[in-house]
Amino acid sequence: MFKFCFPSILLVILTTGFSVSASLVDRQQPVPTPIPVPSATPPPAAPRTVQILLGADADVLVENSDGKRTGVDFKSGKFVDEIPGARVVSAEASSTYILPFDKSGELYKISISGKSSNPVTGDLSMTGPGFVVGFRGLSLVSRQVQMMGIASNGLHLWLTANQDGLSPQIFLTSQSGRGKPSYRFEVTSSVLEVGKTFTVDLNADKGLVYFKTDSVKKDSFTVMMRRTNPGGTRDVFTHKDISFSAKNSYAMDFGQWDGKSAVCFYVAGDLESAEKKQCTNLENESSSP
Repeated sequence: MFKFCFPSILLVILTTGFSVSASLVDRQQPVPTPIPVPSATPPPAAPRTVQILLGADADVLVENSDGKRTGVDFKSGKFVDEIPGARVVSAEASSTYILPFDKSGELYKISISGKSSNPVTGDLSMTGPGFVVGFRGLSLVSRQVQMMGIASNGLHLWLTANQDGLSPQIFLTSQSGRGKPSYRFEVTSSVLEVGKTFTVDLNADKGLVYFKTDSVKKDSFTVMMRRTNPGGTRDVFTHKDISFSAKNSYAMDFGQWDGKSAVCFYVAGDLESAEKKQCTNLENESSSP
């Protein structure tokens, strides 16, 4: 009897032990991690802006094409904040106005007045998508308001003089995209009278820069163009005393420039006429290779 029962007892123990072990293994299995489902709607892109930076301790007022303003109202002396989405970052000797980007090219009017009776020199620039433009060498004195304008797309700038003499420099920097050259233009007027306006326009598609003043006196201009090629090399053109027209209105045809020789200049009115007159080739006075 004992010979037959003993193996049966061993079989039950072994079988029971196996069942317990399998149960423990099952309880220790890791829980699968859920796979996140990507959102069907991507997060909204950050709104594009332009930044107007004044590198001087002065009061600034910016007005958009709708007549809304941000900055110091010179009549009341109080700060106004009327442009939706605008904000100001102030430092000890500079201020930055951050505004919504308007690709339509509407004009921002900018008024600046120094805080001291002693003149200070400041630079103003506006940075936007693909461009940096502005004015260098602004003379700022208290109670003398310097007025200027910049198109929101960086293609048009003007400045109305608040004193006689050499004008501030107007500069434009433009990028055309990958694989294309970028340009920097600097234009200065020599005889700017109080109340007269100095204007510079860029037409990148046609390869033209327009510059003029409405001064009654014959004016002369100095132009510098720097072209940065896709490979990183640079070509520079400079010419002083551009004054072959009594109209004080010129167009620089840079689109076909070979990087070394003369550049063709037109009297701006002739360029827009049905029959274009012969251009005036002005030599490259740059010493850069």
